[in-house]
Amino acid sequence: MSGNGERQQGDGRTRDLSEHGAFVVAPICPPLGASVLLTIDLDGIPDQMGPLPVELEGEVLRVEQSPAATEACGFAIQY
Repeated sequence: MSGNGERQQGDGRTRDLSEHGAFVVAPICPPLGASVLLTIDLDGIPDQMGPLPVELEGEVLRVEQSPAATEACGFAIQY
């Protein structure tokens, strides 16, 4: 959520994923300490089912800003 309580949404890619957390690379990162809902689309068994979405709630533990304004930032989430 933003500073005024509005929900925000964005897209990114997971760089690392474990049973307790993930590191996400995205064009815009949430602030440190933010609560996030992460939806990960896992590929299902080919020809039997489509993507399998997994939803996880967590907290942003670390944010890494890129020195170049044109590059994405990254953030670590613990769930």
